[in-house]
Amino acid sequence: MIKDNTSSLNKLEQNFRKLIIERCKFCGFDKYLEENPDFEFPKITEDLLDWENGEHITIPGLFGGFDYFLEEVDDELVLYTEQSSRMDHDSDSSSVFEVGMDGNRLLGGEERRIVWEKFRQLDRKRLEEHKRKVMERKKA
Repeated sequence: MIKDNTSSLNKLEQNFRKLIIERCKFCGFDKYLEENPDFEFPKITEDLLDWENGEHITIPGLFGGFDYFLEEVDDELVLYTEQSSRMDHDSDSSSVFEVGMDGNRLLGGEERRIVWEKFRQLDRKRLEEHKRKVMERKKA
């Protein structure tokens, strides 16, 4: 396990924030942030280790957002994120990124396919959880 997780998590959080802002400039998100300085970016914590603990952030104006999870790769924490839109949910056209200590990179080829499939599994898990909650409400 990584020795200085706090420092690593903070750096990943900063790099993820930069990625979100850069990728969402086209929808005016940078202007939104100027008008809404209290917007809460995701906190990156060890709780996100393991793709099944992935989270989502919705970005105003994007019609979607970013799903993300942490993994430990070669003794380093790496954040994987998928930029997606409600307009093309579950399509193969989303952008998948690896966010590391030195910045981020767009994944392609086999790397992208492997991470993309983890996001689809996460989607299925969330859908099943949503269905379970709906059924519990109907029974109540």
